[in-house]
Order: sequence, then C-alpha cells, then structure tokens
Amino acid sequence: MMTVPEPFKLEANFGAHELQAFLAYCTEVGASDIVFQTGDVVWGEIKGRQIPLTERTIKDGEIKTLLAVSFGSELIGVIKSGNDADRPYRFVIERDTSRYRVNIAGAQIGDAEDGLSITMRTIPEIPPPLDALDIPAGIRENLFQPRGLVLICGPTGSGKTTLMSSFYADVSEGNGDTKILLYEDPIEFLFTKVKNKGPKIRQMQIGRHIPSFARGIRNAMRCKPTLIGIGEARDAETIGALVEAALTGHGAYGTMHTESVSETISRAIQVFPAGEHSAIASKILGSLRLIVVQILVPTLDGNRRAVREYLYFDSNTKRQMSDMPYTQWGAFLRKVVAEQKQDMTTGLHALLDAGLIDEKSFRRYAGESNE
Repeated sequence: MMTVPEPFKLEANFGAHELQAFLAYCTEVGASDIVFQTGDVVWGEIKGRQIPLTERTIKDGEIKTLLAVSFGSELIGVIKSGNDADRPYRFVIERDTSRYRVNIAGAQIGDAEDGLSITMRTIPEIPPPLDALDIPAGIRENLFQPRGLVLICGPTGSGKTTLMSSFYADVSEGNGDTKILLYEDPIEFLFTKVKNKGPKIRQMQIGRHIPSFARGIRNAMRCKPTLIGIGEARDAETIGALVEAALTGHGAYGTMHTESVSETISRAIQVFPAGEHSAIASKILGSLRLIVVQILVPTLDGNRRAVREYLYFDSNTKRQMSDMPYTQWGAFLRKVVAEQKQDMTTGLHALLDAGLIDEKSFRRYAGESNE
C-alpha cells in the first residue's frame, strides 16, 4: 500500500514565498497535477492517486491573490470573461529549477458559481534514462527509425512524452550523426544535461517559435534532420505532413490519444475527408514502422507500471494489409497483435499473475468491466 504523506500546513493568505515552499514539499512527496480550487483543499496526484495535500480549504480571495502575484492581476479579468489560460511557472531552490505547466479556468465548484481552478503539472527538467523504463525488446529494437513513421499513443498522463523524450536523449548521447528537431506544445522535458555526441536537440514551442505542428514539420524538412518529433498528431494537416516527412526519408515521430494499435490507424485515416480515406490509408501504410500504445496502471504495492501494446510493421505485415481493403485492417491488426502476445491484455495478465493488480483492475484496464 502507498504511504500517504502528512498534509502541508499552508498558512492563510499565503504569498509567493509560501507557494514555493509548498511546491518544494510537493516535489519531495512526488506530487504532480496539483489542483488549487475555490473552497477545496489542495489536491495532487501521487503515483496515479488523488491525495489531499493540505488540511484546510482554499478561499477564493487566496486564489485571486495567487494569480495576481504569480501571473499578473490582468489574468483574473481574462478568466472572468469566459476564457481559460495556460502559463509556464518556474522557480529555483538551491540551484535546482522546478518547472510547471499551469492551466487557469473559471468553474462552478460546489456552491461557488464563479469559482477559480488552477492546475499545476510538474515538468521534470530531464527525462529518465531509457533503460529505466522497462521497455520490451520488441519496442526497444525497433524504436530508432531514421526513415518512417513511429507513433507513441495512449491517454493523457500515460507517459508518452516521457518515453519519447528518453528515447531522443538516448539517441543523442549514442549517435553523433543524428540531428533531432522537436516541435512541442508546450516544451516539457529539457535536454540540458544530455551529453550530445552530435548537434544539441532543437526544441520549438508551438505559438512561440512556429505557428503549428504542420508548419513545424515543413520547417524541419528544410533543415535535413534525422528525426522529427511532434507533440501531437491530431488533425489532417499535421498527420499528412508527418506521413510525407516519413515517406521522404525522415524519421517522423508523433503522439496520438488512442488506446490500441488498430484504433491508431483508424483514427489517423478518419481525420481526413471521406473521399481521401483510401489514398491516405495507402500512404500511412507505406510510411508506418512502429506503433506503441502505453497506459500506466496503479498497482497494489502503491506504484504504477507501464503496460504497452505494440506492433512493428515488417514487410510481411504490410504485404498482407495491402492485399485487403483498409476497412479490414482493424480486425487484422487486433488478430496479429494478440497472436504475437503484444496486446494490452497480455501485459495486464502479466501484472495479474504477478499479484500486482486485482481482477477488478484487470477488467477495468482490459475494457472488460461492465461498471
């Protein structure tokens, strides 16, 4: 069982100094996705579980003061006019920089019709070593693709960015002949401590350095990169540009919010107009090298384990797919992934057999629960 930390004694009417002391406490106990909201205690996520981090509730006036001190008083007007806002936040303690991605929004919270909510997601400075992520050999051996499309997928908070960033750092440290260009929204992991053998990893913020992911890919193709990485492939323009980059001899990497290998290809096709489905399906198949889908499952020992579904698209798999209508690919891929024991259910069974999850968790994450 996970040990719940002692709540932080956050003083009333706290200011910037007290906030930073509280955030230092959050770092110490491993809390992320920290939520301040009107009339509630402060909550944080620790190993996938929601934990109260303070004993007392936070007043609306305290949240307004926090916003004004941290981001400027004009932000309150932005929120009151019906908009949300995203802001970076950082502070330094004993030479260590703590970075957060902050979302601020208005909301009804309990009986507070004009409540305020602040969510602060921790952004680690450096990614963990790739070897620390317990990646199956079938993924590790095929993750580096100097030509072709690699998609890392999963729900929000499943560790997609962590996996990709650890991979980029690993490549940069091990291969001096690679040039890696990343387009992110926002920039999360930094690579300041990576011992690059070649050019430093270049990171560009959407909206600050480049207007869109699709424009970022076009920008990258003028720079003769080895690997192009984008934060999210969610629209036709971005997916189309990513596929073209892969087909023209680049390693093209992106993330998608999908839950299986078969759903990933279907989603990528469906974002295009119906009349283009057949043509884009052919291009996607031609460019694809690897799809990885990852979830983080809370375990009975109080930790979380990554469970992954994946498929490397070898020539035999592609040949079989090219011989059938793209509308049949979903059923075919589900069969292939299961036969190769690379499906999510197999990974969950391994956790169940090891006593790390119970039957209820297995059914929930395998999609078999009726609840």
